[in-house]
Amino acid sequence: MILEHATIKEVAIRARVSTATVSRVLSGKSCHRPKTVETVRRAVEELRASAPILTGLTGIENAAPESVGIVMFAYRDFLNSYYNATLVTGMMEELAKEDFSAHFITLSPGKLTIAYIESLIREHHLKGLLIPEFNMLYAISEQLSRLSIPMVCIGNLHEEIGCSISADSRAAGRDAANYLWSCGHRRFGIVSMSRTDICQAQRVDGFLETLRELGGDPDKVMIREYRSLSDSVSGVVSALMNMQERPTALFSTNSLMTQKLLAGAAAAGFRIPEDFSLLSFEENNELLYLPVPVSVLRQPTRELGETAVHMLINLIRGLPVTRNEVLNCSLITRSSVATFCE
Repeated sequence: MILEHATIKEVAIRARVSTATVSRVLSGKSCHRPKTVETVRRAVEELRASAPILTGLTGIENAAPESVGIVMFAYRDFLNSYYNATLVTGMMEELAKEDFSAHFITLSPGKLTIAYIESLIREHHLKGLLIPEFNMLYAISEQLSRLSIPMVCIGNLHEEIGCSISADSRAAGRDAANYLWSCGHRRFGIVSMSRTDICQAQRVDGFLETLRELGGDPDKVMIREYRSLSDSVSGVVSALMNMQERPTALFSTNSLMTQKLLAGAAAAGFRIPEDFSLLSFEENNELLYLPVPVSVLRQPTRELGETAVHMLINLIRGLPVTRNEVLNCSLITRSSVATFCE
């Protein structure tokens, strides 16, 4: 290899060997000691790291893989969540198959600025950006359109910025209402994260719209909304304890909140599904192995990550791509939802 602005002489100077030695090592004709070969290779790698472009020289592997950035909202243990871990795994495995590397851009929204992202794009020569949960990056989301590299948003549809891929959250909410209604339930509660997030709002709206179509009254649905995953669900549990006619079924739009709700309900003496049924959005393996396995609207998380990578690579290579893709969720029934009879 030769660096764009370097010569064999510069490699020789850095390695403290002759130019003839460098030439023989790079051409694969070297009979030098392994230590000398390693010294030359290390010098090339150091020069490569300090320059933006590598061009071919025989004897050593080609330029480093192209790199993309993964911009993620960081909160405590965010990579331990099933959703994030599965999404990142899907993205990284697909990037590796295509010989791409990834640079994680993970800070809290208060510290994550557009100028910081621009500096990383320059420093690491990023070819594109993958942006999961776009709406959570409120401080910079409206500014991303000014970046000059391709980007794909994951989790929400954003027609004005790059391309996007998401699960059909509105359809998931509709499926939730239809399923619970078919099981005989007529009194409902919804536990949701903040509906300033598009996907959360779509899940709730889809549920309420379908309930109205089925003949139910959306205004009588108990809705509790939380702004942070660290919030306690004690308010929901207390409300359920004090209701004369509590909901016979709850729909939770976030799996982590579902786990908190189950724990709080058990502490208060509620039994699932005898006292009320529980249906959750977003598959989480922990929901399967709880004392009462929870029914879910499974989000195609791995598929979201894999498809996003393919979209971004096609954009980088100038190939045609569908700007906005939507994947379907699937209903998985378990023992947390029971048939209800008045």
